[in-house]
Amino acid sequence: MASTIVRGTCFRCGRDKNLRWNHILDRGECRACRAQRSPEEVCTGCGRTRRVNARTDDGGAICVTCYARTRTAEDACDECGTLGPLATRAGGKRAGSRNLCPRCYRNPKRVCCVCGRLKRIALKATATTPDICPTCYQAPVIDCSICGWQALGRRTTNHGRPRCFACQAAQQIDAALTGPGGTIRPELKGVRDALTELRQPRSLLSNWRGLASLRLLTDIAAGRLDLSHDALDAQPQVFSVNYLRAMLVAAEALPPRDENATRLHRYVTETVAGITDPELRGVLTRYARWHVAGRAKTNRHGRISAHVAARCRGDIQTAKSFLDHLTAYGHDLDDCPQACIDAWLGGPSRSARLSFIRWLKRGGYLPRVRLPEPIAPKDPGHDADPDEQLALARRLLHDPDSASIEDRAAACLILLYAQPAAKIAALTTSDIKVSDGDTYLALGPEPLLLIPPLDALVTALPVAKPFGTASTLSDPRWLFTGKNAGTHLHPTSLMARMNRLGIITRASRNTALLHLASTTPPAVFASLTGISIGTATRWAELTGSAWNNYAGARR
Repeated sequence: MASTIVRGTCFRCGRDKNLRWNHILDRGECRACRAQRSPEEVCTGCGRTRRVNARTDDGGAICVTCYARTRTAEDACDECGTLGPLATRAGGKRAGSRNLCPRCYRNPKRVCCVCGRLKRIALKATATTPDICPTCYQAPVIDCSICGWQALGRRTTNHGRPRCFACQAAQQIDAALTGPGGTIRPELKGVRDALTELRQPRSLLSNWRGLASLRLLTDIAAGRLDLSHDALDAQPQVFSVNYLRAMLVAAEALPPRDENATRLHRYVTETVAGITDPELRGVLTRYARWHVAGRAKTNRHGRISAHVAARCRGDIQTAKSFLDHLTAYGHDLDDCPQACIDAWLGGPSRSARLSFIRWLKRGGYLPRVRLPEPIAPKDPGHDADPDEQLALARRLLHDPDSASIEDRAAACLILLYAQPAAKIAALTTSDIKVSDGDTYLALGPEPLLLIPPLDALVTALPVAKPFGTASTLSDPRWLFTGKNAGTHLHPTSLMARMNRLGIITRASRNTALLHLASTTPPAVFASLTGISIGTATRWAELTGSAWNNYAGARR
């Protein structure tokens, strides 16, 4: 063999790199120097003058881009089915290896021995070196000249001396939060401490200029933006503004408030402003502000849940759509004919549309209109197969690799105890009680005894978030911690995670309620799961287990 790859000093450029060592000449050359010596010709594929990577049968030049594009192989990629060069082949060293092209191949995820995170590996472990992720592979481990710790950093960022990423981030944060007077405002001291304690300071440095929340925070520190909820409300309500608000509230720089209620009232104001007729605008204002938003039910924490706020917005939008429908046909609330109402109620969401019409009738409007007879409610759908649902619950309970601890616990509460996503996301550590070795969870008036191993899953919560200010400013009372600082997991995010596990929340809850109603007296499972006794009785009637009418229900 004439040459091998070794580590050494290139005889051309003098840099310490991987070299192709020529044993005959007893010297090594790096790839960059070899590439510079390659001749440049017009590529027969793209027509550009580039270095020659290969030649055709008739001697024409092919550049490296065209060579990779025109190469063919007899093996097809198992993922996308295309013919071409393969990055891995079936039967390789890795267990379960397949034929994968470079586009479909992904480096394996393993624990980085430097930062401890589960990431794709850039440098595979050898007999003398461990697995290293791309972030740690590109940054050296140095002895910081400021804090004295041995950590990832740069060798010449402190006037030619090494400095770790944590000290670099702290200096950047202090410079951004220092006000015109040369000091950091006392209200922002908690925010400063939370940012400097982040577990991944290099991520903060890399994304500093691209994070809109940090730019807003800098404006607050410089006095260009007031430190108040009103100032943040004036900004476009995007994720960065909500993220910054949650961080300021968790750091006690801003007072806490009910965000869902505030957004609902803001939505009412914006929707009412879209009505030009003064009389109709007054009607919609009374309905939206007092009947819908004013009567919105709060959860046990005294807040309006995201689900309730979304339902209220839907009712207000439906009412506005009816007023627009009325105006489009040239009618008002006093001369609206029956045909106009029938055309309106013939659309989708008939029950939601009928709710606003009934409110108008109770208020003395629509004198020429008769309301249709109420339609008996349909039986709730339960498309989930009970046996498949029970098998999925068993797998999530006993297989640690089936999902994360959070997802397994939430899924079992849905599959076994029919809990809604909004209620699961708002569970706190005070809802867990341990007595005589048994674990109880307060889902209703009476605490529910959790079966093993579900009790171990629930008591393992909350799981600390490994990213952002939620890792340092998290509220320890929430069992399911959210992405924003001090908040719990959003119910919509929880439902999306359940869908990825194959759980359709509504169908799975209905199937669980049918099972509970058929095996447990309504008063018992109503008090344990937190539903009303009327709802529990209705589910018992559907299963035919109610004693007063079970015979008729089964016919």
